[in-house]
Amino acid sequence: MMKGTYYDPGKMESRAIDIVDNVPLNATELAALWNTYMHYTMFVCIFKHFSQTAEDNEVRMIMEDAVNICSKRVDRVTELFNNENLPIPLGFTDNDVNLNAPRLFTDPYYLYYMVNANKIAIGINGLSFVTSGRADIRDFYDHCINSSIHLYNNTVNVLLSKGMYIRPPIITTAKEVDYVKKQNFLGGFLGERRSLLAQEISALFYGIITNNIGKRLLMGFRQTARSGQVRKFMDRGVNLSSSFIDTFSSSLTREDVPDPVQWDFMVTDSTTPVFSDKFMMYHTTLIISAGILNYAASMATSPRHDLAGHYTKALAEVANYLEDGINILIDNGWYEEPPRTVDRRELVNEPKH
Repeated sequence: MMKGTYYDPGKMESRAIDIVDNVPLNATELAALWNTYMHYTMFVCIFKHFSQTAEDNEVRMIMEDAVNICSKRVDRVTELFNNENLPIPLGFTDNDVNLNAPRLFTDPYYLYYMVNANKIAIGINGLSFVTSGRADIRDFYDHCINSSIHLYNNTVNVLLSKGMYIRPPIITTAKEVDYVKKQNFLGGFLGERRSLLAQEISALFYGIITNNIGKRLLMGFRQTARSGQVRKFMDRGVNLSSSFIDTFSSSLTREDVPDPVQWDFMVTDSTTPVFSDKFMMYHTTLIISAGILNYAASMATSPRHDLAGHYTKALAEVANYLEDGINILIDNGWYEEPPRTVDRRELVNEPKH
């Protein structure tokens, strides 16, 4: 009779941690940590402004909590890079935010921004967790995931308590389970359209929500940017978001599904620069990248051809917008280069000593 294998998770974790010193960071872990440093030095800046200008005590407490959590993540990545003798990225500092500037957004916007930021963070940190091998890196992203869930839950609870949580539509569904019997289930451009699936409504609903949040962010950036080039880029983003909101809203209202309420009071009339142009451009490219992921996921979960067409068009426009944004960052010397492999061809051409 074979003896059973005894599995002790604690012992396995201890063994994994013991061998960390012998294993350098792999490319996936290095990329994840580098991006984490860039993202959270940025978030420290924006949440400092939010915490200093929030009028409601509950909102201020959440923003202060976020500053503390993001700062700890930056400190941990710094520690890991120092242990590996890797250069610390420049990222963003207090030089990129004017903490004496008047508020650029209202308290409700702070809450909606926080919810959206942590939705993205939970996904990115989850991916970083499952693609990391070293126990200390997995432990770090485990903490990142849980602290993002903590911030998300606290923010949603405040929105609910203040009656500001935007709920997705409640729909009436069939009472019986059935299979699809006709190919027109996929149709949408011509002829009779079937009603929207719950998952299609969800994708459209959150497409409207995220574009509203992004649009307000770019409106604030547009009215405070120092560079005419940056203002023009932000204006283009505001117009793109408006077109996507109109497209997604019409797909809902055409079938008597209510679209989310738009909050028009989220941006103040301040024109005092709060963030550096470098900061605003980087942040904008970050939310554009998140938009690409959202549209790809929405297209994958929306079988109706007309909806897939909307997302395909959005993907193309947003990808082009992202490329133009990166070019502006490069032209102005603002695009910090991520870690990359040594170019062996350059080594061949270097003079020999």
